Formats: sequence, C-alpha cells, structure tokens
Amino acid sequence: MVWLPWERRAPGYAPVRDVAAPDDAAASIVNFWPPRTIAQAVWRRRATALAFAAGLVLLLLPLIGWQTAAGRIARMAGDTVSEAIRAPRRVTFASQVRTRIARDQAAAQSPAIYDYDSNLLRQFRGRAAEFLRNVSVIKGDPLSFPETRRQQVARLEPGLTAESIDAILGLEEGDWRVVVAETLRTLDENVRERLRVEQIAERRASLVAQATAQLGEAQQAVLADLLASYLRPNVLVNDVETERVRKEARDRVTPVSVTIEASELVLRAGDVITPEDAEKLQALGLGSRAFDTLGLAGIAMYVAVAVGLVTVALFALHDDLLLRPRRMGLIALALVASVAVARLVVPGQPWMAAAFPSAVAVMLVSILLGAPLALLVAVAQSILLAPIVGYQFEPVVAFLAKGFVGVIAVRRVDRLNAFFIAGLGVGLTNAMVGLAFRLISTDIDPQALRNVATAAAADGVLSAILTMGTISLVGGLFGLTTMLQLLELAHPSQPLLRRILTEAPGTYHHSILVGNLAERAAEQIGVDSLLVRVGAYYHDVGKLRNPHHFVENQFDGDNIHGRLAPEASARTIIDHVTHGLELARTYRLPPAVTDFITEHHGTRLAGFFYREAVRLADGNPVDERRFRYPGPRPQSKGTALVMLADTVEASVRASSNRSAASLDQLVSRAVNERILEGELEDSTLTLRDLERVKRSFTEQLRGVYHRRIEYPPSVSPDPEMASAGTLMGGGDHAA
Repeated sequence: MVWLPWERRAPGYAPVRDVAAPDDAAASIVNFWPPRTIAQAVWRRRATALAFAAGLVLLLLPLIGWQTAAGRIARMAGDTVSEAIRAPRRVTFASQVRTRIARDQAAAQSPAIYDYDSNLLRQFRGRAAEFLRNVSVIKGDPLSFPETRRQQVARLEPGLTAESIDAILGLEEGDWRVVVAETLRTLDENVRERLRVEQIAERRASLVAQATAQLGEAQQAVLADLLASYLRPNVLVNDVETERVRKEARDRVTPVSVTIEASELVLRAGDVITPEDAEKLQALGLGSRAFDTLGLAGIAMYVAVAVGLVTVALFALHDDLLLRPRRMGLIALALVASVAVARLVVPGQPWMAAAFPSAVAVMLVSILLGAPLALLVAVAQSILLAPIVGYQFEPVVAFLAKGFVGVIAVRRVDRLNAFFIAGLGVGLTNAMVGLAFRLISTDIDPQALRNVATAAAADGVLSAILTMGTISLVGGLFGLTTMLQLLELAHPSQPLLRRILTEAPGTYHHSILVGNLAERAAEQIGVDSLLVRVGAYYHDVGKLRNPHHFVENQFDGDNIHGRLAPEASARTIIDHVTHGLELARTYRLPPAVTDFITEHHGTRLAGFFYREAVRLADGNPVDERRFRYPGPRPQSKGTALVMLADTVEASVRASSNRSAASLDQLVSRAVNERILEGELEDSTLTLRDLERVKRSFTEQLRGVYHRRIEYPPSVSPDPEMASAGTLMGGGDHAA
C-alpha cells in the first residue's frame, strides 16, 4: 500500500479529488476508494486462523495417536488367542525381540578381557606362611583350652570351616610339620603360574593328588583346605573392558528385519502370545492396547502445541494468506498427507524412516506458495513427524535439513532438470546427516554406511520424481499456477498468443514490450518475474474482439472513434477487460494470469472520453460510472507493475520527444498519477519499490529508444554500424 506523507487516512475515509479542466490531462484524476472495513478483515483472519488450527488438530490427532487409541481386543504377551490370526497385509519391520536375542548372543560370544597380577600369589604365599607359623605357636601352647585354640585359629583365617580347624588342631606335631612344608612347597611351585578362576579347582585337586603318597588322609584334608584358602587365581576378568567389548559387539548387530507375508498364519487358535508374537501383531496393527487416556492426552497436547505455533506464525508473518482458503488448504494438505503416509510406511521399518521422502510436501509448497512459507511448513512437518519415528532425534534432524535444502533448491524452477538437482541435494543432505550420526555413535562399519547411502539415494530419487509428478495436479487442484505452466504459456506457439500476433499485431508487440518492462522491474523488487511477464503477454487479450478499435492496430489511419459517441467509445475500450475474461475461460488460463486481465486498468477512468462527454453535455450531468473500468484495483505487486508498465509504454509511444530527460519525466508522471488516483493502494508496493521501478523503466526505455543517425536515401542502414553511431560509405566515416 502506498501512503503519501501528507495523507492521513482512517478506516472508511474515501476522498474524491476534483475533476480538472479538460485540457489538463495530467490533473484529471478522480479517486475511487471504497470504504474500508479493517476491523472486519482482522476478525476474518482470526476466525480463519482458529478454524485452520482446529481442523488441523482434528485431522492430525487420529493419525499421530493411532497406537494410543482403543483397539478391538487388547492382545499382549501372555494372552491366549481365541481364534486363528492371519496377516491382513505384507509388512516388514525391525524386530526388537529378535534383535535383542541376536545382540545377547553376540555379546556372549565375545571373549572376556583378563588382567594378570604377578604379585597376587606371592602375597597369598606370605599370608599362608604367617598363618602356619601362628598356628604352630597355638598348637605348642599346653596351657590353652581346646576351645580357645579353635577361636584363635578362626580369627587368623575366617575362611576355614570348623571341620578344617578341628583337623588342623588334631594333627600330631610331626604330621603338622609335614603339612606345613608341603603347603609352602606347593605354593612356591605355583607362585609364577597364570591361573584363571576356571582352572583353580582342577589345579588344587591335582596338587592334592600328587601329595597322596606321603600324606595321610587327615593331612590330605588339611592340605586341601589350606590350598583352597591360599591358592587363588591371579588372572582376573576386567569387568569394565569386558563390558565395553560386549557392548561394541551388541552395537555391531544390525536390527533384525522380519517379513510377514499377506495371509500368513501368525497365531493358531489357543496359542499363547509370546513377546515375539505380540511384536508381530503390533506391526500388523492387530495388537492394539487398551485405551490409554494419559498417552492420548499427551499426544493431543503435543499436536495442539505444534499446530498452534504454526498458526501463530502464519497470523504474524503471512496474515494475507488467512484470507485465501485454497492456499491454507494446501498447507493443511501438505502436513496431513506427510503424517498420513509416514504413519502407513514408517512404523517398524527403520530403513523407510531414513528413506521417507518428507521433502516432497515442502518442495510443493515452495514452488506453489513461495520459499519463506515452505520453510515454516518444513519446521512444522519435522515436529509432527517426531512421534511417528519414536521421538528420535536423528530422523527429525534429517526431516528438517532435507526440507530446508528442498525448499531452497526449487524456489526458482524453470526447467525439468531442476527437480533432479533438488533431489540430488535432498539425497546428499540425508546422507550427510546419517553419516554424522554414525560417526557420533562410532557405528561406522561398512554395512551401516551402505544402509545410509542406499536410504539417501532412494530419498533423493523419490523426492525428485514425486515432486515433478504431482506439481501440476496439486497446482490445478488448488487453483495455483506453476512455473512450468507459465513457461508453457510464454511460448510463442501458444494458440492464444498466435491469435494476438496475427489478428492484433500492434497489441502483440505492445504486450511484449510491456512484459519486458514489467519483468525487469519485478526482478528489481523481488517479485515473480516469470508470472509478471506472462501476465503482461495476456493482459490485453480482450482486444481480439475488436482489434481495430485500438490505436496500436489502426495501421490505415482510420480512427473509428471519430464516428462514435464518447459513451460508445468508452464502452468498447473498457469492454476489452470483460472480453479478455471470456477468452481466458475459453483457453483455460490459470487464475494468476487472469488477474492481470482484470486488474491492469484497476478502477481508472477512461479520461479522454469522459472529458469529451462532459464537453458535449454542455453542463448536463454525466454518469462517471459509465466511463470507469470495472476493476478491481491491482491486488498484488505483479499486477500493479503491469499497470504501470502499460501506462508508461503507452505514454512513451504517444510522445514525440523520447530524449533521456523526457523519458524520465514521462515515467515519473505516469507512476505518480497512479499513486494519486489510489490505484496502488491494495498492491502492497512501497515507495522504495516505486523508485526502483521508475529507475528500471527509464533504463529499459533508453535502451529501446536510443538515438540513431539518419541515413541518406541511397544508403541502406547497417544495424551494427547504426548501434555504433557510425555510417560507412564512399570511403568516408561520419559520426
């Protein structure tokens, strides 16, 4: 909207400027501003936002909360099925039960890590020598009581049993010395051995058997008890390292995939459901749990928060979108379709989660509605897909990254290979995210890397093919024009363009020049230049009904308006808008192009014929409405640019003075007139935009109407020399 510094407008304010004298064409401006209903528009936006949020929550909640809803029968491990169950469809899923078993087996097969303590047996040999020495002292004390001796020995070595203590105290002095000597000798022989826990029992039995020849039965029993206390393993399991190695073995085991064919018998009547059976039923959607009120409430809150954030962002950043229900419907479809398809193909299939082409939805939004809005949809989509992938961080990051890359890659699609370039970008982004998480988790075995590469390649190919295959369908369904449609409409072989060229050649060349002016200006202010150019090509298509009523097609100099009343002339001129709409419907031009036909004159007055009617009326009132275009005024920057380019081109064509200074004045005058008439009020053009537009128009017109030299009648002009300002002839060079 253009606001002039001296104008202060309030809602409903509609000033009307006086009609100037007939000879002052530049000042003959009559404003036609309808009353504004700003408050009503605000409430409409609020109501639309609430309806959008409520509808989106109602659609998404059943999809995201599927597993939390009540099922027909609660089938869990331990239940007995009353009837046979067959698979309703083919499904492949990652079995947590089988994966856990496979990982446990891999961990069990990993050898334990041992540490060797070379001093351990020496320490036990020293303890044994001290114990035996003290026991000899206790046995040699004649004054102590038997019970006192037992307690003293027990305190020296708590690990000995009461039977062993009695056997030690019951040995004769000579027999005891033999046991002491044999015990110390045996420990000395084994002090440098490497003994594990599993070897100790066999080694002790072997040592006792070797001493059988020189020891009695009681001595053998005492020797066995002493070796049990002091011959210990010195090669011990390192629990920390062993657990680390086994964890690595577990992590190397990829998830075990289970495929259930359609109609396959899963359970027979009377079978008890095992954990593996319960997992199969869950993957098939037959193992619903009982109604989980808290879980469903949590998911409802999650969905409401996500949708609420999207709606608030739309209201704050794209409030104009809230008055366009079809575009809001496209956003809702993009989010709901993504979640629905993911719900069908992703659960239980980790490979599909990595290869899921989530970028298709945001790429479609980027092409049809623009990149800024598509970035918002990409963020919302990633949040809403999180519950389906189990709230895992990696796939959510992948969804978001792929969405951003896809949006940027297709923001300006002008040929088919752009889709495949976008698919390549999406696939590479997916691969980089997957590789990053593999490196973080140190899971970089070749199989894991192959899985990442395969999923990324599938994602890229699917994203390119699905986007290219559905763009026209989705665009037509929501009344949105795609870049490919515009490129097709811009081709000179289009039947309607061919008709303009052959039946109204002056209008055709006028439209081409208007398209060039408007396209370059659109590039300067960041508007869709292709749409502007195509809209300019077709903006005057209604002149095909009566092409000779327009001056650019009057090649014989006969002006029919000299024989018509001003009202009739104004009507035949104004009706080219109505006739253009009829042709647009006949040739099925998209709505975005049709807007240029209806808005390129806005609600302007056919000033020349109106002033002529006022002059002929001789003071009688003249109905101004009969001389005004039906409108509406330009509703976008693109249609406003075509209005300005149309006016400027006509003004320059009608002017005999096309010097640089004159072109500057003509452009500024044409743009300022449209501002003062209020025709740009609804276009959202800013004063900065208009300055850039005027500069762009002037630069292009100077290129079109650059000065050329006059050639003598006998010399044929050479375009190359004329562009250089040089004439060659007769050996002379003239500048």
